Amino acid sequence: MADTNREKYETDEVISFYERQSGLQESESYLFGRHLRPGAEILDMGVGGGRTTTYLARNAKLYVGADYSEGMVDACRQRFPDLEFRHCDATDMSQFADGAFDIVVFSFNGIDVIPTNEGRARCLAETARVLKPEGLFIFSSHNARILGVWPRLKGASVHRVLWRIVRSGVKSFQLLSRAVLSPTFRSGEGFIIDPIHGGMNHYVSIPETMRPQLESHGFEVIEVVAGPDPSVRSEYFTPWHYYACRKNA
Repeated sequence: MADTNREKYETDEVISFYERQSGLQESESYLFGRHLRPGAEILDMGVGGGRTTTYLARNAKLYVGADYSEGMVDACRQRFPDLEFRHCDATDMSQFADGAFDIVVFSFNGIDVIPTNEGRARCLAETARVLKPEGLFIFSSHNARILGVWPRLKGASVHRVLWRIVRSGVKSFQLLSRAVLSPTFRSGEGFIIDPIHGGMNHYVSIPETMRPQLESHGFEVIEVVAGPDPSVRSEYFTPWHYYACRKNA
């Protein structure tokens, strides 16, 4: 069966979209600041257009960006000619040795693009394999229980405040309508069709369903925060969850 998600990531339109992304999410700044240390050997899986590269590479002993989209890898090589980028599928990291990295980052819900549960399990197993004992895995996953979008009003002008409230209301209505009919909302995990990029097959989860998957592959969850804004406390207004995990020694 063709992987339609992967096909989209090879299109010029989607590659250009990710090339335009810049800066860290607030949840990434928070977790990276707390858990990354200078001199680490880092694998930046699902690197996309290189949004996280500048931050992760600047204090790393070794930085490797990887993506299964050859177009994304080519874009990163042009943008960062002095850094290393590899064409690599997250479900098969055989080009990397056991215990090669201190940290693996899989940002922006990249793991959710893997279209099968079997593939997700292989990704977690491979991530554990390439990490050193007590190495860190930092990643995010879409929230299966989201019901609404909280408007971000801090620093916005009056007309932008009104626009963001209206936009959040419309988006919240769409999410609520979808959740009522979705078995993934009740079970806390599963696959949905996300309208992004013309429709993609995405996995969604909650910490209660993600934690056993991680533990079965030798990871201890050490912190979970809301993404993209760690100050959000309600799971129903959290678009995705960001996880910091440690590989058991």
